[in-house]
Amino acid sequence: MKFWTGFGASVTGALNPLFARFEQENPDIKVLYESKGGYPNLQQAINGSISTNTYPHIANGYPDHLVGYINANILVNLGNPTNYINHPDYGVDINEYNSDYMAEINGLSDAATFGLPFNKSTEVMIANQSFFDAAKKRDESIFIPKTWQDLAVVGPLLKAVAKDNGWFGKLVLKDGTAVAKPAEFDAALKEQVAVDMTLVNENQFIPFSWDSASNFFITIIRQWGAMYTEKGNTIQNGYIRFQEEPHRTKTLAALSYFKELYNAGLIGLPDNFGEPLYSSTPFKEGKLVLTISSSAGVGENLPGGTTEYPFELSINPIPYNGDLAAQKSVIAQGTNLALFTVGQGRDPKAQAERLAAWRLLRFLTYEANYEFGKATSYFPVLDASKIDRDSQRYQDYLMYSDFLDQTDGTPREKVIRSTAKLQANVYMDPEAGWNKFVDPGFLGSSEIRNTIESVMAELFKGKTPEQVLNETVTKLARYVQK
Repeated sequence: MKFWTGFGASVTGALNPLFARFEQENPDIKVLYESKGGYPNLQQAINGSISTNTYPHIANGYPDHLVGYINANILVNLGNPTNYINHPDYGVDINEYNSDYMAEINGLSDAATFGLPFNKSTEVMIANQSFFDAAKKRDESIFIPKTWQDLAVVGPLLKAVAKDNGWFGKLVLKDGTAVAKPAEFDAALKEQVAVDMTLVNENQFIPFSWDSASNFFITIIRQWGAMYTEKGNTIQNGYIRFQEEPHRTKTLAALSYFKELYNAGLIGLPDNFGEPLYSSTPFKEGKLVLTISSSAGVGENLPGGTTEYPFELSINPIPYNGDLAAQKSVIAQGTNLALFTVGQGRDPKAQAERLAAWRLLRFLTYEANYEFGKATSYFPVLDASKIDRDSQRYQDYLMYSDFLDQTDGTPREKVIRSTAKLQANVYMDPEAGWNKFVDPGFLGSSEIRNTIESVMAELFKGKTPEQVLNETVTKLARYVQK
């Protein structure tokens, strides 16, 4: 049974033990797993396999990818009365899945269930906590920003404290003083070091970066009160909305605000540090001290193994627009697992293979999802308050809950715990006022997202907000509602 994903090495490493367990519990099934090395590659591989009917039995995908597969009629309806969700031996209680995640899937079709939630994440702001602790020794007004307005205030202070205290090219001690890095590692000195900035010069230091340029644009215009896209009556059509009033004025206001932050040398993208995709390497080198990353990738920002004098990091909510607190928005992301229509539907071999694939889908989303969450930074997809107390799933939840309450473990385990607690105690707390949004999937939503990915980079390269917006709308003219 073929299973394709877009996962990298770390998540694949977490899946392999689960595959071994599944095959041991289901000796009649062999999992033929293949990572396509990224979600765009996975989508391209599946789209390329449609004409030859060589797509996998099971794969993961974002909503804007799944709608293309639905339109190509290659996905299996898991809501079939007896085959899958309601199977007498291998069914699931659909109510035990998180309702927000199910709403995303239900938005794909009113009449069918094309997948179940699997690996879910959001975005968080990772701070070089050791840098901030040392900086406060020299300037008590320095703090980790909660709003973008905070960043405009504290950003210049971060640049000034590093320059005024001679931190560039040096080891920064916990008391805020700087010393030259010795030719040989000094174990005693390590205990005094807050952060190693020997790879950083003043011109390279940009305090803040955001990994995903597309999430950057989508999130800030929402935080400024604008709409991004809207689905039509069916998945066959949808539209961009940020170019029309009242959204246009709000979009331009957001772009103008961040252009000013960029011009002040306070904010950048991975490209500003010579990186094509992520800010984790320059973050570990000390070239930035605040980065917005997927919660699933927090471990990639750990300095362990990259420096002799590692720093401590902290996990924080992303900043929001302090002038419009009612629009505190952060993206809900991650993929769902779907079954594909391999073989003729009534063929016994095809039916057996689909049921085998469903059993794996069920295992990963329903039976072993807490174990998967423990091994990664993804959030479990089940709602603990709705799980049958007599089930193994509830025991797995208790195991996961106990894991989050622990204080020891590896640095990676600690940041996984911090991220999960941020999700539960801040983003999911109604009193905190956060809106975790998911943009609707429709034919073309993936193209729109790919196109707007260049907006922030073009803005930062010197174009005006009006130029960038107008050029983007021209590229997406087919998604402007007439």
